[in-house]
Amino acid sequence: MTSLPHEPLTDGLYFGESPRYRDGQLYISDMTGRAIYTIDVSTGKKQVLVEVENQPNGMCFHPDGSLVYSSMFDAKLYKLKEGKSTLYADLSHVMTGYCGDMVIDRTGRVYVDDTGARVLHDESPRAGRLLVVDTDGTVKVSAEDIVFPNAVFISPDGRNLFVAETFGYGLLRYDVGADGQLTNRQNFWSPVSLPDLKVKKEDLAANMIGIDGGCMDAEGGMWLSLLAYEHFIRLDAEGNITDKIKVDGHSTACTLGGDDGKTLYLVINKVPPREKLFDAMVARRTTCNIATARVEVGRGNALP
Repeated sequence: MTSLPHEPLTDGLYFGESPRYRDGQLYISDMTGRAIYTIDVSTGKKQVLVEVENQPNGMCFHPDGSLVYSSMFDAKLYKLKEGKSTLYADLSHVMTGYCGDMVIDRTGRVYVDDTGARVLHDESPRAGRLLVVDTDGTVKVSAEDIVFPNAVFISPDGRNLFVAETFGYGLLRYDVGADGQLTNRQNFWSPVSLPDLKVKKEDLAANMIGIDGGCMDAEGGMWLSLLAYEHFIRLDAEGNITDKIKVDGHSTACTLGGDDGKTLYLVINKVPPREKLFDAMVARRTTCNIATARVEVGRGNALP
């Protein structure tokens, strides 16, 4: 297992989520800051792209080049193109929690997490679902019984979709059919297998040792953000840990980018000592740093 160093890029956000790289810029949701930023990756300079009153979370680039982003509290997706936001899909009739992370496949089909619980409104974590917005605007439930779904990404060959269960201690894998349907649910990996884990499985949720964000590389390897474990780790295609990055704070989300696709952008959120994460988020007492690490395997064709 290789330990990699990281370097600071910028700070000054409240709670960063869902980083995406495109054309020399990093896009990131400041969830409790209620805005989406662009960050110049050469200077670290931030600029507000769009304000989102009901809190942004997951976002992805559509095949047409527009940015599709979520509005958590009112369960809607918006499309930002040429500086103008328009409603893309209203999920409120099916949403049971919040809009979480998302991925858009090459046809324009949007998969978005339904967290299952409104944890920033004092609800306890519970099973949610994965929703899909088809290219005709139809909204359906694509997969169920996912305990607080989070990181979601599609393999380079398009045949598998992975989604994390933040409070279910694992990473799930589904087969993706030609029509976008998900089948053959499998438990691919769990933080329980971490070699130096200091807590029992039943204590993982209380200690926030779960997967939040993640991304895939050209070899089908997966970078995962392991919250209060304070590490980003890479799994190979067989689920073996090959690399790790130790950080100071909750490892929340990550994405690959840069000119050669070999820069890993790390989103690190800090919670005040002895304070619960969701309470600190609501009170805007969290702080966010963005860092970078150079990795051996680049981005490739995985989505997002």
